[in-house]
Amino acid sequence: MQPQANHHHPLPQAHAIKVLSIDELMQATLRLSDLLQEESQLIQEMRFKDLPKLQEEKIKLTALLEMYQQRLATDASFVRSADEKVREELLLLTDDLAYTVEENFRQVSTARAVNSRIMQAMMDGMNDQHRTGTYG
Repeated sequence: MQPQANHHHPLPQAHAIKVLSIDELMQATLRLSDLLQEESQLIQEMRFKDLPKLQEEKIKLTALLEMYQQRLATDASFVRSADEKVREELLLLTDDLAYTVEENFRQVSTARAVNSRIMQAMMDGMNDQHRTGTYG
């Protein structure tokens, strides 16, 4: 299941995670998914100069989700205490995020590979031109 594109969710107010909130976890998951979809769209549109504006929020969300992951490893009671419907929704959100992460990774990797080939072709062309001038 793929989340809707262009539907932005706000960055949750991440206080020190002393009180675990399933709602905050879900909001952070949705927002990170949104950001990764936006990044993928920018890559598809070759709007690379717009990518850095997403990085700070991605880093904050990733850190927040990592803190939740660490706390879940030692104390998952706040998830267990949620009703079944909320737990299912959280599971769907995490599945959607995993799909979005994979898709984003594929697009970023492709863009990097293409950029690398372009740079190599330019360097090869410059080297050929230099050699031709030297030996011609």
